[in-house]
Amino acid sequence: MTQEQTGFLNHDFRTALFQLVEYGTTSAPRGSETKEILNYNITLRSPRNRVITFPERKTSTKYLLGELCWYLGGDNTIEGILPYSKFWTNIVNSGEYDGYPKDTINSNYGNRLFGHAHIDAFADREGPFNQWTETISLLRRDKDTRQAIMNIHVPGDRHFGNKDVPCTLTLQWFIRENKLHLVVNMRSNDIIRGFTNDVFQFTMLQEIMLVNLREYYPELELGHYYHNAGSMHLYDLHYEMADKIIANPNAYDLEMIPMDRFDAEIQEALLGVERVWREHGFPEDAMDAEEPEDFDHDAFHAHYSKLTPYWQTLVKAMFFKDEEAMHAMFGQEHDE
Repeated sequence: MTQEQTGFLNHDFRTALFQLVEYGTTSAPRGSETKEILNYNITLRSPRNRVITFPERKTSTKYLLGELCWYLGGDNTIEGILPYSKFWTNIVNSGEYDGYPKDTINSNYGNRLFGHAHIDAFADREGPFNQWTETISLLRRDKDTRQAIMNIHVPGDRHFGNKDVPCTLTLQWFIRENKLHLVVNMRSNDIIRGFTNDVFQFTMLQEIMLVNLREYYPELELGHYYHNAGSMHLYDLHYEMADKIIANPNAYDLEMIPMDRFDAEIQEALLGVERVWREHGFPEDAMDAEEPEDFDHDAFHAHYSKLTPYWQTLVKAMFFKDEEAMHAMFGQEHDE
């Protein structure tokens, strides 16, 4: 296999695994062995190419969209993400430190991006600082700005005993040659459990930013996605999985269709759909015409009906694994 990156997600994910296995140095932070490469970079030509398709990785589309909703809601309590993955119980805040309440998660990036974080580093004189709206304002005032930076990791996160030191440092936005580029800088990235989810979340935020900015720049297009990790690493418990992916010759990449719209109405409706579905235990028949037993069908569809075709298709594809919707979301023909 080639060791060169191509700008396509799945090919370059496999290349990264190969390079980690072959050339990574061994280290063991907190006693867990890893293969590690410092200052590792991956660039996506198209940020819509955002889903890992290797069957060995077993990507959970339900988790991907659930985590996005958790970010967009900005509520960093564990209740919003725990039903999707028990992993988060390992790093939940104990409540022993000021600014980090009990049963919250520091790695809900939306809490810090959208003006919900009650930490001094994310506040001004009027309260929590909304980095998202400020970034839009910066890019409106100066299309060529180099100051459109969103901070996630802050020094206060590194208090002794904290199990959840956010892996992401900054998001930096550029408009160049009428394209919106996003540069994400990570202090640390687990290539299996971190990168594969992060690339979906950050490129979705990149496209949401794009449709937000088109109010001011109607011809703006999606640029590249740049992912930089101070430490890109592979844990020993994933060595066997990595070997299987490296040996798999079928790295295929799919691009999602362009996002049609995202605003406060879409956000509220999407979060409503997710909340009703999650609180009722993820019933598989929630989309059915007949009302599922013990499910608030009316509330679910009241939110769902307010979504645009893009978001309705995404919900059906990623939450309910509807084959027709999955093909539509990735612009593929669907054979009956």
